[in-house]
Amino acid sequence: MFQDTVHFDSGRMFYGRLPRAIIGGAVVLLGGILVAVSSTGALEAEPLGATSIAVALVFITSLAFGFSRIQVLENEVRLQWFPFYRRRIPVAAIQRATPAVIHGLRYGFGLRFGAFGLGIIQDTGPAVRLDAGPGYLLSLGSADRQERFLAALAAAGIRVQRY
Repeated sequence: MFQDTVHFDSGRMFYGRLPRAIIGGAVVLLGGILVAVSSTGALEAEPLGATSIAVALVFITSLAFGFSRIQVLENEVRLQWFPFYRRRIPVAAIQRATPAVIHGLRYGFGLRFGAFGLGIIQDTGPAVRLDAGPGYLLSLGSADRQERFLAALAAAGIRVQRY
């Protein structure tokens, strides 16, 4: 079977410190509420409420194991935010790539939709903005990974604009 050459592969990029702290705090809070509900007898009085809290706890805990992966192939850029999102962007559809920096929680974290387009935000720090109809803001976690991603985009024929 024919496979495209991979020019860049970010590998699995997990959440950074700040998002992990937020997710961890939410898990501890929900876990504490669930323990309080079950120890006070409210579980029998409100089983639906306790079930809802348990479902939220499982969902938020599963987000802690989410990761993103970005690949540049000969004809496309592949984006993945596990477990919910996959996208293939043809290289011909990308007009420009520019380096960017993500500061704090300006955009939030995870899979984000905003005025910038779609963002896959795993951490603060180096990122790249892709102009491909809808915009994309992709966090990369390190300056080295950002440079390798921009070099792979340039090698694929995408105009890289540096400031």
